[in-house]
Amino acid sequence: MGILERTVATSTVKPLATYAKKRDFSQTPEPSDASARTKPARGTKLRFVVQMHRASRLHYDFRLEADGVLKSWAVPKGPSFDPAQKRLAMAVEDHPLDYRDFEGTIPAGNYGAGAVIVWDRGTYRLTEGDELTAQIARGSVKIELFGKKLHGKFAFVHIKGRDAEPNAWLLIKERDDAVDPSWRIEDHATSVKSSKTLADIAADPKAKTWISSGPAAEAAAHRKSPRAHHREPVPTIVSPMLATAIDAPFDDPAWLFELKWDGYRALVRIDEHGEVTIASRNGNDFTTKFAELGALADAFSERPLVVDGEIVVLDKGGRPSFGALQERVDRFGRTAPSKAPVTFAVFDVLYGNGRDLRSEPLEKRKAILEKLLTGNGPVMLSKHVVGDGKALFDLAKTQGLEGVVGKKIDSSYVERRSRDWVKIKAQQRAEVVIGGWTEGRGSRKHFGALLAGVYEGDVLRYAGSIGTGFDGKRLAAIARELAPLERSTSPFSDEPKTATPAHYIEPTLVAEVTFTEWTRDGSLRHPVFVAMRVDKDARDVVRERPIHASDRT
Repeated sequence: MGILERTVATSTVKPLATYAKKRDFSQTPEPSDASARTKPARGTKLRFVVQMHRASRLHYDFRLEADGVLKSWAVPKGPSFDPAQKRLAMAVEDHPLDYRDFEGTIPAGNYGAGAVIVWDRGTYRLTEGDELTAQIARGSVKIELFGKKLHGKFAFVHIKGRDAEPNAWLLIKERDDAVDPSWRIEDHATSVKSSKTLADIAADPKAKTWISSGPAAEAAAHRKSPRAHHREPVPTIVSPMLATAIDAPFDDPAWLFELKWDGYRALVRIDEHGEVTIASRNGNDFTTKFAELGALADAFSERPLVVDGEIVVLDKGGRPSFGALQERVDRFGRTAPSKAPVTFAVFDVLYGNGRDLRSEPLEKRKAILEKLLTGNGPVMLSKHVVGDGKALFDLAKTQGLEGVVGKKIDSSYVERRSRDWVKIKAQQRAEVVIGGWTEGRGSRKHFGALLAGVYEGDVLRYAGSIGTGFDGKRLAAIARELAPLERSTSPFSDEPKTATPAHYIEPTLVAEVTFTEWTRDGSLRHPVFVAMRVDKDARDVVRERPIHASDRT
């Protein structure tokens, strides 16, 4: 989901113009604005529907009837009956009333392609104000639901603030007799219309798709149009291809070499309507975190498109600054986008020209990618050299960059770590799991050092303490992240020996550090804090052991 337009006023603008603009009704069986024929409900109780939708990401589309259309929000995690669970809800374009019955599959290559079920439906009433559109304009929507699954009072609250996304809201369960913190949305995965799951819809090639107008045969003809027939399905890519660490640079004419960008790895998907979806390497949605990347659709001449690259913040010398990037997503000290704009360093294309390109050799994918760039938008091509890995490594080391990535010229793209791609670090860096902190001495406020570890299987091994690399602002920000995670017992398998009292936390935070070497007992020597990582899962953090360069093949 990219930067989506939210339509509030409907008096001077065609109510469903944005909805229609994003869809090709010769390709998708979704109801068109012209085919909308369901009459608005009468009385104080209007209709609502929540549709479970597996597009590029699983989410729940929450729709409320008003002014002859369905006002809509996309809720990634779905509604909750626990008032403490505030769900992000992104306002999207109005939908026709007929959409409340839509269940089936939106064909590949279309906006929102994927399976859809009617997860819940019923009626609602406003508990505050008289008109839903007016309440949306005020940024506060309070309702009572009368559905088959959802019931009781809920509120949509517009997130405000200088850096807030204009379409970002929160969906919150209000306190009433329907509150149930033990209720889990995963336990309620079937349609209230057909009793089917998304898997049932996706797995059945004969599954019926709800048609807004015209016979089923007409819809089938649409799906078999020449445009759709010659386009391969856009792949759903779960994880990016990862490189294997090696211990030294090398030269080889069968390999190309790129600089290792110090940022957040990201897969970018642009649908045929120009909507941009950005996913981190562990599947987190980066779409709303970096608003300026919504302009990436203008950077490429082809749609739909899937590309791989790195989100970076460049300093005045054009070098990536991970610290500046981390400030952009720090929930306690967030930097305004205008002060630290991000750039997408693109280095691979996985889908383009209507084809899945992952099985093509890297050299061909690189050539296709370069031709797709328009010169517009916040993007730069990650250039490469062929064969000269040692020279590029020396340059990276001289410039204080993270290192170099080597890739076999004929390598295909696979969704796993591979020896066809290797990384050589110009400086010793590691990711560690934070398992606690020590109390500070003297004038040191907030904490003295962070207690770090790495996983070995299911065991978190202690890897030393990190006491440098912090300024006062960072000490305070990290302390606020640590406080709610505190626990009474150590998460480490081996009890740390500390000079001041230790406090422990749930091991969910990941930090990046520089260091000089690993000691014989598995500790980091002279670790220095670089930044917290929001794009890495703690359970994936292990000690990286580079292989010999000669063992790469």
